[in-house]
Parts: sequence; structure tokens; C-alpha cells
Amino acid sequence: MSVLERANRTPVSPNLLGDAMEAIAGMSPENRSIFEARTLRLIQLLANKGLTERRRADLVMALSFRLEALAHLVDGDHVKGWTLPGQADGATYLHADILKAAVKEPLIESAEGSPTFDAPAFGRRVLEIAKAKGRA
Repeated sequence: MSVLERANRTPVSPNLLGDAMEAIAGMSPENRSIFEARTLRLIQLLANKGLTERRRADLVMALSFRLEALAHLVDGDHVKGWTLPGQADGATYLHADILKAAVKEPLIESAEGSPTFDAPAFGRRVLEIAKAKGRA
């Protein structure tokens, strides 16, 4: 099983993805850009939640991949109508339905070899989630 398949098979809740985003957003801008620093922050977050080491390993990978894929969508303006600029440097507020879609939509490999989402499929997923609640 590939790492991407393993990340796709690891369940992540929208709340946990949101907690991970907040934990990383709380880092200094210099450390936020360092993969190892982000990984350590996620490990600390999951350890504080009482997860076993094995479960933490899978979740850190899944969270890292989903956050990276989500960042690609936000940077590429694929979710523009569902975001607001934040007050902090580089911060962006995401609608809760974006997080719900980000934990459901399968990760794929980009042409550069990094985890990403299929942007059109992700957009449809967000609309389905919002429509189900009468907000589309």
C-alpha cells in the first residue's frame, strides 16, 4: 500500500483537521514553513489527545497530506468563495464545509509528486455538503 493510499484510509474528523490547522497557525511564521517543525507540532497535538504512537503516526501523515493538499487549493484560488483573509500574515479563514470536504475527498498525487485534491471534484464535494444543509 502506498503512503497516499494509507493516508486516504486513515480517518480524520473535520474537528481534528481544524485543531491541526490551529496548532500550525499558532507557530511562528519561520517554523510554520519547516516540515519537521510542523510534524512535531502535530505529534504533540495528538499526544495531548491521548492517542497511541501507532495511531499518531498514521494521523500525522494523513493530517500533513490533507493540510498540504488544502493549502494547494487555497493558494490556487480554487475555494475562493469559501475563504476570508485572516488578520495574521498569511492566514486564511476557511468555511467549515471546506474542512468537511477535506476529510472526505480522496487525496491524489500532483504532477510534482505532492498530495493534492482534484480541484473540480473538491468543489463539487463542498457544494454537496453545503446543499445538504441548505446553504448552497
